[in-house]
Amino acid sequence: MTEVSVRRHAFDTLQAIINDKAYSNIIINETLSNSEMNRADKNLYTEMVYGTLARKYTLDYFLKPFVQTKIKGWVRQLLWMSIYQYVYLNKVPEHAIINEAVEIAKYKGGPHNGNVVNGILRNIMRSELPQFDEISDAKKRIAIQYSLPKWLVDHWATHFGIDKTEEIAQSQLEKVKQTVRVNTTRISVEDAISRLEDDGFEVVQDQHIASCLHVGGQQIIESRMFKDGLVSIQDKSSMLVGEIVAPEKQDLILDACSAPGGKACHLAELMDNQGQIEATDIHEHKIDLINFNVKKLRLSNILSYTHDATEKYGKVYDKILVDAPCSGLGVLRHKPEIKYEQSKATIDSLVETQLAILDNVKANVKPGGTLIYSTCTIEQLENENVIYTFLKNNKDFEFELFVDPRTGEQVKTMQILPQDFNSDGFFITKIRRKDS
Repeated sequence: MTEVSVRRHAFDTLQAIINDKAYSNIIINETLSNSEMNRADKNLYTEMVYGTLARKYTLDYFLKPFVQTKIKGWVRQLLWMSIYQYVYLNKVPEHAIINEAVEIAKYKGGPHNGNVVNGILRNIMRSELPQFDEISDAKKRIAIQYSLPKWLVDHWATHFGIDKTEEIAQSQLEKVKQTVRVNTTRISVEDAISRLEDDGFEVVQDQHIASCLHVGGQQIIESRMFKDGLVSIQDKSSMLVGEIVAPEKQDLILDACSAPGGKACHLAELMDNQGQIEATDIHEHKIDLINFNVKKLRLSNILSYTHDATEKYGKVYDKILVDAPCSGLGVLRHKPEIKYEQSKATIDSLVETQLAILDNVKANVKPGGTLIYSTCTIEQLENENVIYTFLKNNKDFEFELFVDPRTGEQVKTMQILPQDFNSDGFFITKIRRKDS
């Protein structure tokens, strides 16, 4: 496939994500799986889509001085993708950026739009771009330099301080590393490493989680190991949830907000296909995702069914996992579009849902049993505030300490920031229902 086609692929994908609200990780993986692109083309495609999404505000800051009249939304998006290549991809020739952007503009909107794109890009490439140090307000600078909503920078600065906020913002723009979980019900970690290396992958075993492998060199979704269910794609922070649940082989476990089932499958593997896990989700089509993963991994101890986690369950469980619906602000490297979709109002609404789920499932934790609450966000309102509010209102629950792998110390809650493990941001806590 030619580079022109690669850029057209990238632009079409950006249109689907920005305008039609497609999920970036899903549509990118589908395109990579179904296309005839070679490895270099796939890498360029992925880089352009994720890079443009992740730096949308920054790219518009660069573009603003060069647009004197109103332009169409898709033209602006095409210019963002072109500026991204110009500023951040050093090996792409300027003439290739311009020529292929013009061809896409002509295809999408005719010769006039091609002329508009040509003029703007040529002007940009012979001029000085605006500098970030021209922005005197530190929070505003962080918002533009790292492409974050200003309200979010304000939130993080209040909770983490301005320096830590900039570290978080910077880490969100780092490239995603491939991390897989070995399906230890079917293959040993040692054999998985050996087979992946034989297939040409670079493999590093994680220092904290034995079944967690960091892989590079090529796309794991194309490997036979992945297609056969011997390894699953899962971020290290997400795997830590299962490790902290620490299931025993004969446990009865509820995963109340399970789809697409990654954590339920991890628990099933830790239990060596014994005991039982009930994996529920409010959406029927998401149950299909769980079942697909269960079948692919050949797991036999997961029962999945549709259920609203704010409505009563009919039994008690040894352990309940509430991986709650959240803002997703810890997974921006995988899904950069999330940061443009959330707001203060949506955060408040999510907190209400998170507390409603906890208030509902508390009766289903057996005396002496545990409830694990996790989110893939770094918003304090959804994390510490939720669990402390719950404990304040439910005196029959208390924290159960667990080990923070960063320090080796026993903790009540663990907020993982993206820069801590070069992974997703996650919050995990574990509480216990008292025996009496």
